[in-house]
Amino acid sequence: MKQKSWSVIRINGFISFASQFLLLFFSCEKPAPKQLTPAFYYWQTTYQPAPSDLQLLRQLHIQKLYVRYFDVDWDPATQSPLPKAVVRFAHKPAGLTVVPVVFITNQTLLRCPTSAVPALAENIFRKISQLSQQNGIIFQELQLDCDWTARSRDRYFQLLREVKNRFRGTVSATIRLHQIKYADQTGIPPVDRGMLMVYNMADWKQPETRNSIFDLAVAGRYLDQLEHYSLPLDVVFPLFRWTVVYRNNRFLTLLNNVDQTTLTAFPALQPKGENRFVAVRDTTALGLSIRWGDIFRTEACQPDDLMSAKELVLSKNSNQKLTFALYHLDSTVLSPYSHAFLQSLYRSSP
Repeated sequence: MKQKSWSVIRINGFISFASQFLLLFFSCEKPAPKQLTPAFYYWQTTYQPAPSDLQLLRQLHIQKLYVRYFDVDWDPATQSPLPKAVVRFAHKPAGLTVVPVVFITNQTLLRCPTSAVPALAENIFRKISQLSQQNGIIFQELQLDCDWTARSRDRYFQLLREVKNRFRGTVSATIRLHQIKYADQTGIPPVDRGMLMVYNMADWKQPETRNSIFDLAVAGRYLDQLEHYSLPLDVVFPLFRWTVVYRNNRFLTLLNNVDQTTLTAFPALQPKGENRFVAVRDTTALGLSIRWGDIFRTEACQPDDLMSAKELVLSKNSNQKLTFALYHLDSTVLSPYSHAFLQSLYRSSP
């Protein structure tokens, strides 16, 4: 009797040890790498990619393109929402999977009566369909881009539901970082997928902002709730750069594609801190009448920061398969980044 009990104890002990070993073994295994579908955004009013841009798409094996079709803004004259800056296709995007994107201003939603939302959805979908048909585009997904607020949320979500009722494919919506962190307040849009915009993290109009486009430290503070977000998320990272100009501590203008190297060439602008320049005399440059004391803050995305943020976002994103997009396809925007870096950015984590 004693011998039998001892055998049982040894067997149970072995099973317990084996279970703990297997648990430790599998917990130490690296998670499977994400399956990323590479993509670019195309955000011009004329679809006419440069030959170098098309060559880059081929080299990076990119077949998915999010194309801005038009904006929807409130027209004071007609007191109704109207399409603005409609894209013109100088070339047809042959061989590419195109996702039409429509940007909707928040004021459109605030001014549009609830009763008019179904008609707005119908007009948006009809306009997308017409542009696609005219240019030989068969689309399986469409995307709406809007930074909705608490006041406009109900009408925006109603608009999304109305669009889904008219389209059998995938409807996606852009998601800002603050809408991840405060999802209980902002709500989760009623769509099939979200596109997490990992940029525009701070108010660019505020002089004290360090980098409104991309700040790794700021991004980390917003991503704690990412793995709990109930909507499947794709992600888009920025490549663009600009310089924000202030006069008398107030926002003056934005200078697209102007960086530190450009500003260094002007003797009237002297470096002041990490990414700032100050005008030491009145002058004219960069298409701007510059006055003494004007502040120039350059903003760009450093490759190392982009790679670190990518690892962070992918580790917290519960999706195993997702689109990884960059904003946006333009030779001027892409010039600071090497082909090898873009390849590594699109590559799945090991």
